[in-house]
Amino acid sequence: MKRILTALSTLVLFISIITSCSNDKRLPQIDIVAEDEIPWESKIPCQFNYIIDNENIICDAEVKCRGGYSSRYNKHSFALKLQKPLDLCGLPASDRWVLNANYVDKTFMRHKLCYDLFRQMGAHNVAARCAYARVSLNTKPNGLYVVMQKLDENTLGIDRNDTMAVIFKDPPLFNVVQPDNGQEENNYYGQKWPKKKKDDRTWQIEAFRNFLVNASDDEFAANLGSWIDIKNVIDWHLLLLLSDGGDGFLKNFYLYKTDSKTPYRIAVWDCDHSFGREGDGEKNWFERGVEWERSILFNRLMMTDFYRNALKNRWKELRDNGIFTVGNIYGMIDENDRQVRLGTAENFSIWPYDSPDYYDAATYEEEVALLKEFVSTNLERLDLYFLNL
Repeated sequence: MKRILTALSTLVLFISIITSCSNDKRLPQIDIVAEDEIPWESKIPCQFNYIIDNENIICDAEVKCRGGYSSRYNKHSFALKLQKPLDLCGLPASDRWVLNANYVDKTFMRHKLCYDLFRQMGAHNVAARCAYARVSLNTKPNGLYVVMQKLDENTLGIDRNDTMAVIFKDPPLFNVVQPDNGQEENNYYGQKWPKKKKDDRTWQIEAFRNFLVNASDDEFAANLGSWIDIKNVIDWHLLLLLSDGGDGFLKNFYLYKTDSKTPYRIAVWDCDHSFGREGDGEKNWFERGVEWERSILFNRLMMTDFYRNALKNRWKELRDNGIFTVGNIYGMIDENDRQVRLGTAENFSIWPYDSPDYYDAATYEEEVALLKEFVSTNLERLDLYFLNL
């Protein structure tokens, strides 16, 4: 039965690719073939079919649904573990991937735009590389997806042999008021690598928290750089300001330490709350802003002349070197648009843009226009902000 399903799915996929796309314009196609409904709790076996340029690559894999707030939507994201590393959609080869449904963001660009900008800002910044693909479930089209690298010990450059190396996801480290519960049972700080039950390294982050809370102003200024990469933090801060990422300074990031000789760094993640929209899709045109006073780190940093001057100088540098400019960011949007449009017709036929799930019935074209308007407006707004800082 499994062999028949495999052969059928491959045939249907080839016919779909050939008939729905021209020879010159097509997106890669991914089909996940699973005998059971894909669960949320743990991965199940599946067959992974990947078609690009009329080549079909098949391998065994494991899959599960993923997501927090987005789990309420019928179009689900997936976490994949392939039997062998593959270079999907031109991205570096890996056996672990995220297929992001990106349901709430009709442009499919907000994550990718933030990640690409963060990497453009400097080699000291890590963010997932992304591409676009059409995804099917048991040969049934499920729309356009953002294919993302998984942020793990490989993509973050972790030295596996160093006992100080560690990765945390969304640790409530910087919260002035810490939440009562962690993301996972018995894993309050979200230690992702190594597995906490095998090697608990949360003592490190607790020591960092103690420093942030209790260090005198002189100690804070003198020793912060030994705890966290200040240049990386400044770029993170500026990306949050540029994108108006209101929930990205207390969550939606990875905190990682590659080895005992380097300080902690931030890797951005989950940026759908940005560029004029909330994480649930509600329009946000600077109404809320970023409440820095809720962060111990940014609160203390913004009280120092050194950091404010460094932040201001870095903003000017990024404006002058052409990264934080209308021309550069519009160019990134236009290149994404060129690729995204190859999958929008199918996607919005399955998941209509005027669905009750959305706050409004804006079309894809209107959303891209909103994105561009937000960028130009916020660049002017931030120029004035830094002029008066």
